Amino acid sequence: MSIAGQSADLSQPPASVAAEKVGVNDAVAAALTRWIGSMPALYVALVFVGGWMALATWGPLHQADPYPFAFLLFLNNVVQLVLCSVILVGQRVLGSAADRRAVQTYENAEAIFARVADLQAHLDRHDRALSRGVSLLHTSPHPWIERHRVQPPPQAIDQAVGANGRIAAWLTQRLGSMWAFYAAAGTQVLWIGLAILGAQRVDPYPFAFMTFLSALAQLIFMIVIMVGQDVLDRAADRRSEQTFLDAEAILHECRRMKARLTAQDRIIDSLADYAAAEVTEHLAEAIHHAPLLPTFETGQASGGGPEGPPWDQLPEELKETARSQARRIGERLAEIRCLMVPTFDRTRTFAFSDYEVELLARREYEHQTIEPAPGPVPEPTRWEQLPDETRARHLAAVRRIPALLADVGFQVLRDGTGNTPGETDFTAEEWATLQQAMMASGVLVSLAEGVVDAEEIFALVKVLREASIAHPNRFIRELAAASTFTTGLQPGTGYVDYKGFALDTIRAATAIIASKAPTEVADYRALLIELATVVADANNEGGFFGLGARPRTPREAAAIEAVRQATECDGNSPRPPAQARSDQPLTSGR
Repeated sequence: MSIAGQSADLSQPPASVAAEKVGVNDAVAAALTRWIGSMPALYVALVFVGGWMALATWGPLHQADPYPFAFLLFLNNVVQLVLCSVILVGQRVLGSAADRRAVQTYENAEAIFARVADLQAHLDRHDRALSRGVSLLHTSPHPWIERHRVQPPPQAIDQAVGANGRIAAWLTQRLGSMWAFYAAAGTQVLWIGLAILGAQRVDPYPFAFMTFLSALAQLIFMIVIMVGQDVLDRAADRRSEQTFLDAEAILHECRRMKARLTAQDRIIDSLADYAAAEVTEHLAEAIHHAPLLPTFETGQASGGGPEGPPWDQLPEELKETARSQARRIGERLAEIRCLMVPTFDRTRTFAFSDYEVELLARREYEHQTIEPAPGPVPEPTRWEQLPDETRARHLAAVRRIPALLADVGFQVLRDGTGNTPGETDFTAEEWATLQQAMMASGVLVSLAEGVVDAEEIFALVKVLREASIAHPNRFIRELAAASTFTTGLQPGTGYVDYKGFALDTIRAATAIIASKAPTEVADYRALLIELATVVADANNEGGFFGLGARPRTPREAAAIEAVRQATECDGNSPRPPAQARSDQPLTSGR
């Protein structure tokens, strides 16, 4: 599953103009639009017209097309007619893409409103639980939410109202196609050919009648284009209005949820303070009767024990000491990514690992050595220098924590991230290698076609940013979030130069993961392969003026396969050569 698809409950990619260019005719239209709609095409046209006029005035074309350049005028009309056809095709494509965006925006807004309604219902249940059945919400949903469900997304065809509008829509649909373009271009060529062959003598060179017809067709086409533009403008205005209302409704619902949460906070804070005080008091009393607090030097319990005085008869100073230790239990558990919760499953057992027992005992002992105590206190002994018997008592006290908490109605749970590796589990060099491999997997594929492409690198960075937020694996999220988007690529480096370094980096990173976090290897491999694949599919390459272009070339496919094979390394792998590393930000070569 792609990372981008995990970021929301959206099953479709964003609607784009490129998605409308399907089939041979649309591919031809896209190629014509891309080539003609460019500054080089303008320069070619200016040079051609200027050169023709110069040659027709002073050069060899003077006899064929003297001033006022009738044949050049004819060619100009032909080209303008063709351009009008291309503009109409582009207008149709833009209208179709805009309609798809409107439908997608409508569906996404409906999904958001449904999620908002679910959250409001959830908050309402919280309200009733916290405030004895009384809702804390005093406002109503935004009225647009109900209207949105029965109001369809704006479409361009909806703006073509009345007889004239329907005629304009019909003309745009018929003329805004490649078949109309072929008809216009073919008519011109056929007319010229018949004149050259002598089959038609009505309009000989320089084809004045065809020039007149082309100018007339252009006039009609330009009016149709202007009508179509007006339709698109009105549809865009309606889409903008609907988007504005969607955003306004979402912000209104966010403010409602914020108000409810604020009201709940006041109740929760009050309940939490009361519950914390009660839990602390009960736990402190349990500690007094089953002491956990050995003195830092002897390891003997300092509480009353089962035979000690009742809790109610203790001096306040001793009570506060027990309360302090009770409060520290939660803090100590948090250090090992555990937490104490009200008992909900008495069959669930819990035991600290030896490492955790040692860590907690040492933390508590060191706290005692720095906490002021009444009376003369001997010079503290370092934990490592304590007698084995004394240390054993401290360790035993820690092991009794789960049973002690069970006596007051609590149990210990791990928070679910205790076994998940993170940056602290790796050396700085290893962590840098893991990040370097992510960039290297994409840069290598980008270099397969010669130089680094800015659009491909943008796609690479976009996936990493999305992974840092939405990837289901916590380790991958942390790793992607730490990326600085730097690489070992040096200026002027080619694919062959970079390939060895990149693959060595990927092998080394995979080996590090396999050694220190074997449960994360599969997700890390999948991430590297996805980064390579996204870069390869970021744009179309090859072909002639866009015709025959492919999103993934054979060289890019070979680079992806090289990345995939490198990720399969799970043993010891040599580190990337140090001289290949660089901390400079990635720059584009195109």
